[in-house]
Amino acid sequence: MPKKIFIVDDADFIVDMLKLIVQGAGYEVVGTALDGVKALDLMGKLDEASLPDVVTVDFHMPKMDGMEAIRKIRALIPGVKVVLVSSHATFPVVMQAKDAGVDAFIAKPFEPRTILDTLGKLA
Repeated sequence: MPKKIFIVDDADFIVDMLKLIVQGAGYEVVGTALDGVKALDLMGKLDEASLPDVVTVDFHMPKMDGMEAIRKIRALIPGVKVVLVSSHATFPVVMQAKDAGVDAFIAKPFEPRTILDTLGKLA
């Protein structure tokens, strides 16, 4: 089961909610960011032992959209699992996510159980 999570979402209340959900289930949040640029900067500064197993990424964010962020995160941390968490669950978005190598997609609004079930399946 993946244990280290990095959360990227432009809504601070979503970041806070995801942190509460995953930390309550025993996961370690190794970082958070409100946009893809900041996320990449912070991830680039993590030591090997602190690299996330899973990154959750929002689709629409300022400075860098989720798809670009996902591609760059995958280049920075090969093998990391990526979960797209978005309110834009349209067919084109899901197809873009698939092309970007997303491991799972969660539509907003979500239930805590959905997050935990998804993380459990990424083991």
